[in-house]
Amino acid sequence: MTTRIPENQIINMDCVQGMKTLPDDSIPLTTTSPPYEGLRTYDGLAEWNFMDVARELYRITMPGGVVVWVVQEQIINGSESGEASRQRLAFANMGFRLHHTMVMGKLGGHQHSKGRYGGALEYAFILSKGKPRHFCPFRDKRNKEAGREKVFSNRRVDGTFPAKKKARVHPYGFRSPVWFYATGKNNTTKDVYAFDGHPALMPEKMAEDFILSWSKVGDLVFNPFAGAGTVLKMAMLNHRRYLGFEINPKYVEIAQRRLKEAEATMAGRLGRAN
Repeated sequence: MTTRIPENQIINMDCVQGMKTLPDDSIPLTTTSPPYEGLRTYDGLAEWNFMDVARELYRITMPGGVVVWVVQEQIINGSESGEASRQRLAFANMGFRLHHTMVMGKLGGHQHSKGRYGGALEYAFILSKGKPRHFCPFRDKRNKEAGREKVFSNRRVDGTFPAKKKARVHPYGFRSPVWFYATGKNNTTKDVYAFDGHPALMPEKMAEDFILSWSKVGDLVFNPFAGAGTVLKMAMLNHRRYLGFEINPKYVEIAQRRLKEAEATMAGRLGRAN
């Protein structure tokens, strides 16, 4: 008997228990940011076991599926904790492919940290079960020499150069693995009640960029730490199905309101189109 996966829902329950109800090899894209150790209190509901979560994520990810794991190193007693690095290697040891490591930067105010160039870095680990089944890269970096014919040649492994090739420069180059986002009220989201009600929202644009890069229209986007529903909202607005687990009932209530409003936005768009 095939287990039916809930769709277009946020479910108020512990994520490990929730994932245990999902079938093996069933999720094409997980996009999530787990509670950062010691950085926020999350109403006292931030305790979780990394290995339990990681094992379930590996089990439910389909071949070619991707997990986007957004995590920030923490500075504890004057030193970086190294937890993000330990998590990355633990994912690899259980079978995930460490497909890509990205850096998430923040625009605007400078985070001062004595003795350092700003605060600890925030990473997005792109983990996959084999080769990713889908990737749609952003090509939004304008090339100054667009349209000009240039000679291209990449050095071989042995240090020599192959025959040079001529090609016209594309108007836009591919985005780098360092992404910057404006954060704060009305930047992270326009849903002010969500920003005030949850201590650590993922910027909506960041969630959307991950979804557009690593999933197809109609795919199921999953978030085990759904929080106030940012990933789920952006999945809906980009014509993906969604599923989230969230242990905090207050955050579930906020997420349900956001999803209801996003659904109304979608209906309005369809009405104007017709």
